[in-house]
Amino acid sequence: MLQDLDSLAARIGQMVQFTRQLQNEHAALQARLKNLEQERDALRDQLLRREAQHSSMAEQADEHASQVQALRVDAEAAQARLRLDAEQHRAAYEAVKQQLVVSQADTSRLRLAADKARSNIDSILMRLPGAAQE
Repeated sequence: MLQDLDSLAARIGQMVQFTRQLQNEHAALQARLKNLEQERDALRDQLLRREAQHSSMAEQADEHASQVQALRVDAEAAQARLRLDAEQHRAAYEAVKQQLVVSQADTSRLRLAADKARSNIDSILMRLPGAAQE
């Protein structure tokens, strides 16, 4: 009977030792679980911050794209105005150039007419009585 009790005591000792080992493992697993949960929470917070950052950057990119598009529209409108102004100036230049040609032609005709008139006046003045003869 003592042998049975010794055997039972040994088995109970083994059970106690096994139970303590399980409790230690349980405590270690609980600690590891707690660490993993903290790490998960930290990663979740980091993910939320990055998503907020990404969202903010996406909004800024959209805003910049809108600004670029508005500037492009403004630039195209300004370019169209400049083309129109250039065309108007070119047309005005051509008109003034044409007026200059006409004016130069008129000036030449008037000079010829003035020279002819002067010549005629000189000839008339020469034929008048009392005119100085050269």
